[in-house]
Amino acid sequence: MDESGIMKNEEIVLDQKEVDFLREVTDLRGTSGQEAAVRDYFREKYAGIADKVSTDGMGSLLAELGSSGPRILAVGHMDEVGFMVRSITQDGFIRFARCGFFFITGVLSQHFVIQTEKGDVDAFCAIGPEGGTNKEYPEMEKLVMDVGCSSKEEAMALGIRIGDFIVPKGDFVQLGKDRKHLVNKAWDNRIGCAVSYRVMENLKRLGHPNTFIGGGSAQEEVGTRGAKTLGYASQADIGFSVDVGIADDVPGADRERVSLGKGPDLCFMDSGTISNRKLMRFAVSVAEECGIPYQTSVMKRGGTDAEEFQTVRLGMPVLLLNVPSRYCHTPTSMIHYDDYVNTVRLLTEIVRRLDADTVREIRSF
Repeated sequence: MDESGIMKNEEIVLDQKEVDFLREVTDLRGTSGQEAAVRDYFREKYAGIADKVSTDGMGSLLAELGSSGPRILAVGHMDEVGFMVRSITQDGFIRFARCGFFFITGVLSQHFVIQTEKGDVDAFCAIGPEGGTNKEYPEMEKLVMDVGCSSKEEAMALGIRIGDFIVPKGDFVQLGKDRKHLVNKAWDNRIGCAVSYRVMENLKRLGHPNTFIGGGSAQEEVGTRGAKTLGYASQADIGFSVDVGIADDVPGADRERVSLGKGPDLCFMDSGTISNRKLMRFAVSVAEECGIPYQTSVMKRGGTDAEEFQTVRLGMPVLLLNVPSRYCHTPTSMIHYDDYVNTVRLLTEIVRRLDADTVREIRSF
């Protein structure tokens, strides 16, 4: 950081305390519709820095810093992909339904937790009597969870009931010689929630010419439902959806454009949103001024909360700001620590420059 407070790019040193923070937020269990643990965690964190913390009727969390100038919204979503118990077989296996999209290749033989009123029950996704030797994967609807029971009565004695949520167990790991490749469940999208919180911390210390709104939405993975109410409640002038993007720097990928460790992904378009071009140019100019590495992309599929933010009230210019991630929508996705740090840096510097005149220009057509 120079004398003006600009966060100039520099070699990023791994901060193990910050890694532990990221472990905490991804270990939290919060399937769509069951975000309470995540909401409570961040509500307590924001209480120490925000001027106002509130929730809406969907359970989304809004934290405000400042009370004048344009209103700038930048949040992640609190929920992660998971499942819900839909039936218990007579021989004690658990059939389940998706809560959000899960790649079937990331489900088989994985360790899950069923959240019951009696407490957590360990479960493993069964692969069938042939041990997974079939050339084709089974349909998701035919899979079952094995909880070690031999009857429906045994399973119910554990507390398992229809409607219980099922989440991946999670196993946080640091990989590579620099230990900066971070693996766990729920990067999608606790990383966006973590970025939003750290940006507010920076803004409180450095100052800003606006009202910043951080926090996290509910039920994004089942149709950006919480973003509808959060976006409306925020009354924001500018919106950022902070989510994960697809890192395609792996063998066999259709293209190799977005890579881990090369900076945040400024996404021009996904299936539900076209980023505002003025806001995109502004973000790029800030990144280049501050020497913060960035990447750009166009996503062929997938959507974020921005698709709801952009249409609330009289409309809101939005930007898709993504932290690159490999193996999304599985229990073992991966991000790079440097991308997280640089996303926090970039968003901090963008918000610090979004004064009334700049926002008015971005919002003019």
